[in-house]
Amino acid sequence: MTTLTLSKWGNAQGVRLPKELREQVGMADGSQIEATIKDGTIVLRPIHPNIRVIHVPRLADLFRNRTEPYKAAEELSGPPVGKEVL
Repeated sequence: MTTLTLSKWGNAQGVRLPKELREQVGMADGSQIEATIKDGTIVLRPIHPNIRVIHVPRLADLFRNRTEPYKAAEELSGPPVGKEVL
């Protein structure tokens, strides 16, 4: 656990976050932080605007409504070139 000191900055007060703490959560200089209060505790959470979340559906969800059984089929992409067709 790290102990920090609340300091007056102009009309506000602030806390300086040590580099070691910021690095552990992937914060660089100038990063934005979300501040909330939960159960009487101030919670600071980094906001990562450069991280994109990509939702990838599960295969089971993609084929959930399929009514016919799967049947593998071969697709030809052009005329024979060598000895692959006997």
